[in-house]
Amino acid sequence: MKLLARKRDLFAENLPEEVVLYDKADNKVHCLNKTAATIWESCDGTRTVDDLAQIVEAKLGAPTNREVVLLALEELEKAGLMEVGVSVVSDAGFTSRREAVGKIALAGTALVATIIAAAPAAHASHNVKRTPPPPPPPPPPHHH
Repeated sequence: MKLLARKRDLFAENLPEEVVLYDKADNKVHCLNKTAATIWESCDGTRTVDDLAQIVEAKLGAPTNREVVLLALEELEKAGLMEVGVSVVSDAGFTSRREAVGKIALAGTALVATIIAAAPAAHASHNVKRTPPPPPPPPPPHHH
């Protein structure tokens, strides 16, 4: 089982509580919480689910089990952030999916949130011809 994150056509912005990925291929924005971001960044094709759980635990200082890693991998795969053709999750190893989802719900955040961004206009502000504002009206004539 190769766990390989897709890195091409993605622009990553690291924020204090999450990583925001902009997918240039389909104009989607993905917000990864610390757990999902750590897992995504660590998927280099050589690590196992257990390796990833240990990395998350070491980096975030929170106990992490296989179910959380598998759930994150499944979400990353659904979001198109894993290499195509690399099978990640086949529900193998899930003791209780509901239990894993419950633990994440208690953490109060989705692992991966996806937003469809508007296709960027080609720097529209530089291409728009701006018409100057109309001149102010002339002052009213003075009558003595």
